[in-house]
Amino acid sequence: MARKSNKKWVIGGTVIIIAIIASTFLNLGKNIIYFYTPSEAVAQANDLSEKTIKVGGMVKDGSVEWKAEQLSLKFVMTDMKGLDIAVQHKGTPPDMFKEGQGVVVEGRITDDGKNLISRNLMVKHSEEYKQPDGTMGMDRELLQKSLFKNEKTEK
Repeated sequence: MARKSNKKWVIGGTVIIIAIIASTFLNLGKNIIYFYTPSEAVAQANDLSEKTIKVGGMVKDGSVEWKAEQLSLKFVMTDMKGLDIAVQHKGTPPDMFKEGQGVVVEGRITDDGKNLISRNLMVKHSEEYKQPDGTMGMDRELLQKSLFKNEKTEK
């Protein structure tokens, strides 16, 4: 009788473990962040134009056009092989956004693959670690002036 009870626990535990593993693998595909290169996006633009996709590339030097009043950002994304896509984004760009920076743009591509209307803009940052230089990226003189008021300026 004890053996039957142990067998049920082993079978039940095995079924639960298999269900957890299967659920993990089925949900893993939904959470993988995949993006097209500009070349892939342009080649498949006709099929992808009805979908929200992610395209990753570099911000082309000299292409950034930012209008702060309208929160309008336009730039050209390149694959560094001569293929470019014009990107239009509404909203403020991420803090690290700049020319020559890697970006991933989530949005819709036009049928011809020449334009990408952005919903979300993400900046790819360098994975390179640099040893701190002691300045912590701050202007020490400006920091000193703002934190420690000079007696002359207080009067």
